[in-house]
Amino acid sequence: MAFSCSFLALTKLTGFMEFPQIPGDEGELMRIYFTSGFLKITGVLEILGGVALLLNKYVPLAQTVLVAIIFNAVLFHAFHATSGIGGALVALVLGLVLVVANKDRFSGILSV
Repeated sequence: MAFSCSFLALTKLTGFMEFPQIPGDEGELMRIYFTSGFLKITGVLEILGGVALLLNKYVPLAQTVLVAIIFNAVLFHAFHATSGIGGALVALVLGLVLVVANKDRFSGILSV
């Protein structure tokens, strides 16, 4: 998860890969994300989160940030581009599996 998040985040920052032209409302939303700098901010957060997971430092914080970003991707696909929701759902499930696997480190957040 950490490597894939970091690689995809680098593409947001460097323009290594071109984002395809997306028609309709989802394309307009992605254009706004891109021109406003929102994608660069999420890219930086993804890189920092991926590096933190690889170094096993600040794991709960990194997982919280990454799962929140992935959750937003699921919402984007659910409301705007349903054809791509599969990958986002898989990433969300994997992220939540990591949260459950580290539930002892989330005791403060997950306590009732």
